[in-house]
Amino acid sequence: MTFRKSTLLLIALATIASLVGCSSSSKPPLTVSFSGPSSVVVNSQTAVTATVANDSANAGVTWSCSPAGSCGSFSSPTSASGVAVTYTAPASIANTVTITATSVTSPTIFAADTGITVTAAGLADGTYVYSLSGEDPNSLYSVSGAFTITGGAITTGEQDYVDSFVAGTTDMINPTGSSVTTSADGNLQITLVTCNGTDCTNTDAGLPSGGTETLAGTVTPLNPGKALITEFDTGATSSGELNLQTTAAASLPSGGYAFELSGMDPTDEWIVSLGGIINVDGAGTISGAGSEFDVNDSDGGVYGLTQGETVSSGSVTAPDAFGRVVFTLNTPDFGQLVIAGYIVDSTKIRLVENYTDDFGSTTGGTAFSQASADVGAFSAASVSGNSYVVGLNGLDTAYFDQVAGLLTLNADTTISGFINYNDNTGIAAQAPSPITGGNWSIDAAGTVSLTGVTDGIADFDVQFYIDGNGNLLSITLDSGDVLGGRGFQQSGTGFTASSFSGAYSMDATGWDFDDVLEFDGVGPVTSDGVGTVTGFADYNWLFSEGPYPDSPVAGSFTAASSGVFTGTVTGLDADNCTVFGVGAGCSNDAFSYYLIDATGDNIAIETDPNQLTLGTFTQQ
Repeated sequence: MTFRKSTLLLIALATIASLVGCSSSSKPPLTVSFSGPSSVVVNSQTAVTATVANDSANAGVTWSCSPAGSCGSFSSPTSASGVAVTYTAPASIANTVTITATSVTSPTIFAADTGITVTAAGLADGTYVYSLSGEDPNSLYSVSGAFTITGGAITTGEQDYVDSFVAGTTDMINPTGSSVTTSADGNLQITLVTCNGTDCTNTDAGLPSGGTETLAGTVTPLNPGKALITEFDTGATSSGELNLQTTAAASLPSGGYAFELSGMDPTDEWIVSLGGIINVDGAGTISGAGSEFDVNDSDGGVYGLTQGETVSSGSVTAPDAFGRVVFTLNTPDFGQLVIAGYIVDSTKIRLVENYTDDFGSTTGGTAFSQASADVGAFSAASVSGNSYVVGLNGLDTAYFDQVAGLLTLNADTTISGFINYNDNTGIAAQAPSPITGGNWSIDAAGTVSLTGVTDGIADFDVQFYIDGNGNLLSITLDSGDVLGGRGFQQSGTGFTASSFSGAYSMDATGWDFDDVLEFDGVGPVTSDGVGTVTGFADYNWLFSEGPYPDSPVAGSFTAASSGVFTGTVTGLDADNCTVFGVGAGCSNDAFSYYLIDATGDNIAIETDPNQLTLGTFTQQ
């Protein structure tokens, strides 16, 4: 009996061992798999996902790429199985890169996507509206126009250009010599050869560029139909935007438009800003009802301060083949104001004043449609409780001036938030300054008046012209400064460093330390969502030895829940940067970043006395 039990026990143990061995040998191995892109566009963002099978720890993967330092970045260094992360392509063209997903549990097991090509961000066929404002050898200038790309080539176009000597010239764009390409760094390079009016046997030699304009541009990472641009030749420097035109450009403008124009007044010595509402209340006609605007041409300007100027009558022409229209506003105090506009889409029109009108200034700007808002029926409820991020350029009693801020319109009509301003008279970097006073009111047309805005040191009276869709245009309306620019309703709360993460197009415009010469730069940059920004800019500085392609740019930032971040930017200082042939090294300038939304779009302002810089970082 004992022998029989022992035998049975040995048989049982052998059977268990056999079953265990069988189970062990049939356990599926841990695997990692993912399918990545075969090619990516410079500075673009792509979702990548890795799947890990048979991972008992369910630890996910670690992401990496090569060549290290020039292969791009990831929104998170790790991810769970099946959870996407955002891969940001390099900021310049590379031959190939490799993306690798490695198991956290078993680091020897990985999946790699090799041979990914990095290509330039080109423009698809279509018509594009461009708009720039800056400085040429004559004065401040503005230009807006449109060109058509067919089969990758510029086939036709039209533009309006104005400065203190070029009185609102309208020229066709000659396809011969005009081109759109991409440079080795992936930025756009656009060459526009003007005709002399409609005579394309000659260029418009009266333009400071001699009739041929070169633009550099950075396509926004999430919108291939939009680029931030600068004039990138020795004829002028400027900043602006390029947008793909939609079929709405064929429609006659109608309804209300918030607008802003800035430039030189008729003396060619003082900056003037005007803004308001144009109400196209008939088929191509403007009765004047609901139309109003304000003018700031203070401290020696010919127009001074005018608030609530009315329009007695007016008209707007039907769009031509390029979406060009002409607004004519008849006013009681300024005579006739004539503005050419290029329709981008149903929401915006780029503007250039005709210098030969009665107003006689050289201005350019933008109009935003109020089409989806209650035109002529705005009220306190339209803005109460909203926060707006604004960036303004212009002049004060010290000379050139820039302002950026976050202004909250409280329900009790008080104003709170933060503000930075710079006119090169400060002695140290300025932290975002809390707003301690001010009140607001709004009229039915959509003009918001902010009076007595102050941080206890500086005071501003500001006008907002809202479109009811999150955009605004703005001028100041006080005797101490003349400023104009754009703003956005802030969306999102509880901002963190990760809010400012990924690929961005950067634009910067400003004035050197002597307050004489403008500089501008555009380029792709990447923020790591922790505290570091890197990239480059195509940089132009009037009358320098440039322009300067691929100027390295680096930045840092510290987050705040308000969305008002502080930090630095290196690589934009016209007065101390060896890249531009001045100084030793490159100044690490102090900046404030005012976030517009949870994707990190922001308006940035230099806050030290080195120079003046106002910029934008945008994804779409």
